[in-house]
Amino acid sequence: MEAMRIERRVRILVVDPEDWCRDFLTSVMRLCGLQEFTMVASVTEALQALEESAFDLLITDHHLAEQQQLLESCRSRDPAMRFIVMLQRRSQSPRTVYLEHTEYVFKPLSLDEIVRKIRDAIHQRNLHRAEEEIRRLKQTAFRILG
Repeated sequence: MEAMRIERRVRILVVDPEDWCRDFLTSVMRLCGLQEFTMVASVTEALQALEESAFDLLITDHHLAEQQQLLESCRSRDPAMRFIVMLQRRSQSPRTVYLEHTEYVFKPLSLDEIVRKIRDAIHQRNLHRAEEEIRRLKQTAFRILG
């Protein structure tokens, strides 16, 4: 298994009604050196957490009743936010409307797979931020030089 440490301060919101899953993901976050994560059991709690703080990544269970509403709410708050949606079994296909920046994993969760998905999501988010900053700097330079 690759090194687990994930560099950079990142805020992760996990929404899953099952205690075992939140406990497992808490252990994964700590193993990866992540310190800024919030675990909640319902969409209502997740929406409240989103009111209080910004997040870089949402990890959620596919079977939550209001899961689609949650993803759309996150997307409207931050179009660059990344998502990891957990499905119950490999034979299940996601009924979620396609959202950009969404990855899928299957329960029971594999440590290697979830770490890889989290690392990739953070990398993509950082890449997106860097591209936005370069775009902003170019616009500023063109205004100054133009």
